[in-house]
Amino acid sequence: MTAVSAVAAIALGGTAGLAQAQAPAPAPQAVSVTQQAEAQQAARALLASPFAVSLSAAERTEMTQIANGEVSAASKWSAIKAAFSKVGGFAKAIGGKFSDFKKWYDGLSWWVRAPLAAISPGLTLLEIYNALH
Repeated sequence: MTAVSAVAAIALGGTAGLAQAQAPAPAPQAVSVTQQAEAQQAARALLASPFAVSLSAAERTEMTQIANGEVSAASKWSAIKAAFSKVGGFAKAIGGKFSDFKKWYDGLSWWVRAPLAAISPGLTLLEIYNALH
């Protein structure tokens, strides 16, 4: 009898109450002052680096807005990822193991590694790999 009632309830739209009982989506996290400052610093470093010329117009606009504090950045990782992704072989290196990523990074010329280091001050290569992997 219970099964018949359940089938009837579903057929007559009785599932609407279940759909309404879902938990609301979590609110976006607020960005701390420190996170915003780090994002602005990373965006400024990216815009001042040789990688800036390879940014698309949309990426350049976004980084400029972050650097100027006009938009809130979730983290500094958007600028770091934008810079690293402009270097050949990044996608393959980040898709593999950390040892592959380190080998790729160590094989880069110093003039490529220097701007990457400026964009990600104080971070270890492992921290960068874990965040971007």
